[in-house]
Amino acid sequence: MVSGALLFAGGLAVAGVALLALGARELWFAWQIHRGEPLAVFELPNELGPVEVQGIAKPDGGTVESPISGSPSLVCEWEVQEHRTTNAGEGTNTHWKTLDEGLVGGPFRLADDTASCRVEPAGSVRHLEEQTVTVPGGTPLPDRLAEFVAENPDVAAQDGTIDLGVTELKIGNDQRFVERRLDPGEKCYVYGRAHYDAGAGHRGGEVNVVINGDGVRRFLIADGRERGVAWDVAKIGSVPVVIGVGLLALAVVVV
Repeated sequence: MVSGALLFAGGLAVAGVALLALGARELWFAWQIHRGEPLAVFELPNELGPVEVQGIAKPDGGTVESPISGSPSLVCEWEVQEHRTTNAGEGTNTHWKTLDEGLVGGPFRLADDTASCRVEPAGSVRHLEEQTVTVPGGTPLPDRLAEFVAENPDVAAQDGTIDLGVTELKIGNDQRFVERRLDPGEKCYVYGRAHYDAGAGHRGGEVNVVINGDGVRRFLIADGRERGVAWDVAKIGSVPVVIGVGLLALAVVVV
């Protein structure tokens, strides 16, 4: 009969191998990004398929207004978080709870020194710089955020106070308003699949190519160079690798 210890060790080993495989896959993808050379945009019509390109992000017909800051943007993902405290047994647990989130933006153009192409951001994984405004509980919201909250039924202002006579007691939870934006004129890196599209270019210097996520493992848009994206992906892959090695080591100890 197989002992309980061996069964436990076997389970640890299976989990460890699975995590190692998952992490190795991410690390391999990161290496592919790192060693890849972005194509010049004018070459895209001859390289339909998975591609890397980098250049400057530009409007393709206009911009959108980012919901929190009101900045003109090409792509903007936003999130509102609230600091919550919950009782957990004998202690307390604090965490940031997401109240609402969203994504706005549409097609934009990516231009280098050779030409420009259209990028369809739907379905992308975005690596964009985060901008955060934190508002302490009991503090009035700035005008722009107050307007945003007033129009959002999922978010309530936490600016309440209690008048104690000699002072006021602020009540309510801290809130964070987060935006990650790709703005016109920013450097942009894209990993996706290039497709021929007769409507993607109308003016001189525009190629009839659109890049989207159809048929690629992961569609990436970043406001930086490819090495920064490769490092982000590598960090994601390193976590399951470390945990997997730890589980395998524990399995050996148990045996």
